[in-house]
Amino acid sequence: MELKSGVDTRAALLVMIGDTDLPSTGQAELEAATEHLLRGSAARLLPNLAPGTLELVRLGQQDAAVAKAPTSAAEARRLGVAVARCARTVRAGSVGVLGLESEFAGEVALGVQLGAYRFARYKPDETPELERLSIDTLSGDAARRSVSVAAGVQLARDLVNTPYNHLHAQDFSAVARTVAEASGLQIEVWGQAECEQRGMGLFAAVGQGSADEPQFIQLTYRPAQPSGEPRITALVGKGVMFDSGGYSLKPAAGMYGMKGDMGGAAAVLGAMQIVAALQPPHEVRAYIAATDNAVSGTAMRPGDIFSALNGKRVEVTNTDAEGRLILADALTLASQAGADEVIDIATLTGAKVTALGSDLAALFSNDRALAQAVRAAADSTQEAVWELPLHAPYLESYRSGVAELKNSDMVPAGGSVKAALFLQEFVTGPWAHLDIAGNALKEHEHPFGPAGATGYGAMLLAELAARP
Repeated sequence: MELKSGVDTRAALLVMIGDTDLPSTGQAELEAATEHLLRGSAARLLPNLAPGTLELVRLGQQDAAVAKAPTSAAEARRLGVAVARCARTVRAGSVGVLGLESEFAGEVALGVQLGAYRFARYKPDETPELERLSIDTLSGDAARRSVSVAAGVQLARDLVNTPYNHLHAQDFSAVARTVAEASGLQIEVWGQAECEQRGMGLFAAVGQGSADEPQFIQLTYRPAQPSGEPRITALVGKGVMFDSGGYSLKPAAGMYGMKGDMGGAAAVLGAMQIVAALQPPHEVRAYIAATDNAVSGTAMRPGDIFSALNGKRVEVTNTDAEGRLILADALTLASQAGADEVIDIATLTGAKVTALGSDLAALFSNDRALAQAVRAAADSTQEAVWELPLHAPYLESYRSGVAELKNSDMVPAGGSVKAALFLQEFVTGPWAHLDIAGNALKEHEHPFGPAGATGYGAMLLAELAARP
């Protein structure tokens, strides 16, 4: 989508914000009759409009809409999404927005780009794409930032929307290499044999049942001008490309949609692309554990015991609790490599969906300052989180087997808390865990886009990693 500052009065869809005077450029370029109709429509419709919504009117051969002026970033983002949906309804390939306060122009632009997203790889879509957006008060910096953020979210959405037969772990690593090359990121990828040699027994255990080569992907952003107070942030993503449950097989209804079990990995890759574009003065590292959880003659079985990278031995009681296994080795590696803070993101537990639904992600953290930073990033990016407790006694049931830890006690109650406590066994410093089960893939239209992948977490993680 092409973004520009200024007024495109010939846009297929004109959107007038509020009933204040238009900028001088707008007055000069709008025909008097058009401006009169817009002002009349605004006076008639605005009193009954909710914030973040718009009302469509007709200007001869041109479509137009009016909307209340946003008073917050959240309202501006929602308004942008509404503009994109309106453009799709009237089949407009171009939109011009007039009368918007400059402080909200970037959020409206981001909302339009998020709302205009479509995934048409397997299903033809004959509706014209929204190709041009002009906003009279949009600055160059705000335009560039909105494009960078939207592109990272769209990357995450594309990855989650793509089915497993077109996106194995090696396909994911190929995408990561393309992103790294285009964004100036360093990348290193390890296969199954190298992970085994390095002692990553839990990641290797999940990958050993797959006919497709697992990939452990590491990306690094290093600033050209580092901060005087350096900080290394590590982002860790669960990349189960498809989760059958393994020998603890999922039922058919629970297995559909498991192409999205790599939503955490997709969010991390999208976030790294955004970080590279924003160029913060701090180093950011990404660790993506990509494999699938398959049933085969070589797959792990309930009762098997494996050694983690940090030396802990784990008994696999439930092969469908595989995400925490691959995250454990990734968290250990991030900690051992000297990260100052580690944040993991994963579609981890059904218990999280039961507790919080699919709008809120569950946040767990062992560090108050980091938890506050995550909440601030969530508020800023409008990707909501709710903090849950790391209630230590819940982990005792994981210590009762023949190994140091079980990967599950097979009791659903408190399952998201227990999974987070399990992960905490593999970190040594400030750490936060985001359980995004239910957030990454939606069956219906969601506030920032159409049904399907949401790209949840890409904006939050980028905002967190890029903070001062």
